[in-house]
Amino acid sequence: MNQTGIFAGRVQIPYAYGCYGYTRGGGKTWHGGIDLVGLEDTTIRMPYYTAADGSCRTISGTVVTARIVTDRTNRTWEWGYYVCVRLDDNQTPDTVNYLYFCHCASLSVRAGQRVQSGDALAVMGNSGNAALNDPPYRHCHLEVRATATGTGLDPTAYSGTPNAAGTYGGADTAETAGTPARLQVITIGPVSQGDADAVLALCRERGLDRQGLYTSRWA
Repeated sequence: MNQTGIFAGRVQIPYAYGCYGYTRGGGKTWHGGIDLVGLEDTTIRMPYYTAADGSCRTISGTVVTARIVTDRTNRTWEWGYYVCVRLDDNQTPDTVNYLYFCHCASLSVRAGQRVQSGDALAVMGNSGNAALNDPPYRHCHLEVRATATGTGLDPTAYSGTPNAAGTYGGADTAETAGTPARLQVITIGPVSQGDADAVLALCRERGLDRQGLYTSRWA
């Protein structure tokens, strides 16, 4: 399976609220990374760097942190098991120096270890505050920063995906930006129009229709 981002094979961004820069909680919380699901391989790997022209290059660095924080006075607890890699200098044209791989089920590296593109770092999970998602789902929150204490930057050169909900890689690369993959018509019935509208409202309340793709129709 081919790899450009953090997973080999196809990668999915299931929900718009998992995209970089999405504002959650009524505008109170800014999402500083991108939430990625490995559909064919749950091993989180050191990514390649994808340039604007689509070419990829191998990158390397040193693991500076591989841990879980359980003290909730430290906001890092939200990441659960996570790995932080400090990139070697002068490898990419952007300002990114630190890569964070969060919500892991388990870790495959230790602090001080040297890694390069393709090396296994961890296993995808939903530790930390990802366990509170509704619905909960296993994924990796990938965040990139210029400094260890800075804010998240655009991660798409490292995720190997656009910043839009969809499925990418393999035969499904040509997903329409912002459109979840493999849309499916689900018929529930017989129900009244009122019941159908209530189901749709619940889906929207739980963030399952952030793109406005679904409708209710009584027949």
